[in-house]
Amino acid sequence: MLMCVMMLTACGGGSDPTKQTADLSGNWQMTLQSTTFGSTEMQSGFLLQSGNAVTGSLLLSGQTVSGLTSCAGVGSALGQMAGSNLALTESPAGQTVNLTGTPANNFTSMSGDYSILAAGCGQTDVGTWTANQVDTLNGSFQATFSSNVTGGLVFQFTGTIAQGPNTGASTATLSGTMTSTNSPCFQTASIAGAISGTSLVFNVLNPQGEALGKYSGTVTTDAGSITGGYTFSNAADTSLLAGCGGGDQGNATFTVQSSTAN
Repeated sequence: MLMCVMMLTACGGGSDPTKQTADLSGNWQMTLQSTTFGSTEMQSGFLLQSGNAVTGSLLLSGQTVSGLTSCAGVGSALGQMAGSNLALTESPAGQTVNLTGTPANNFTSMSGDYSILAAGCGQTDVGTWTANQVDTLNGSFQATFSSNVTGGLVFQFTGTIAQGPNTGASTATLSGTMTSTNSPCFQTASIAGAISGTSLVFNVLNPQGEALGKYSGTVTTDAGSITGGYTFSNAADTSLLAGCGGGDQGNATFTVQSSTAN
């Protein structure tokens, strides 16, 4: 009997602790490549997986093809994993998008085919799609701001940025703080914004909650860097930015040291 038990164990009678279980929960950036029109459309948002069920919300960008404009909008996503295959349906305004595909072995990317059924908005379309999961944006950063207004002045900020929880919405919140010792506009501010896929935007506020400007950027899928443009302005009170003539604009690059795993 003892020999039988030993043989069963050696031949895999127990579970394999190295076997991965699919979990598509996270922030996704997707590209839809039309075989009908030869065009490219983007969508992004957050998915949640519980068992084999996949839910979430995705933002589909609009695009003009042959004089007709497809619908841009947010649609809820609902789907299922069946083995290694995913079937996902979303419903942005005026159309239904059906995605079928397969995640990669590490579940941080996936690809497949799509079809769009348009009803009253946009165009019926078919094509292929790819998607990459974007790591959680959470950690400390160093940022370099290059002004296009103040004679090409370059200055730095350091701070922290934190992404809010995945609720299955098309966006997650962003919050944080930033400080500088050589910025002509202001030295201390807070961050309040949102992220969807690789796109993010946040407002810059002083300690009293008054607007100091806005930043719009693109984050890498490993959440290690952000590039984009900034505008420091407050039309209601330019004295808040008196040090830089009441406002400034230019480009800024963030290098992020992540403090959490995705």
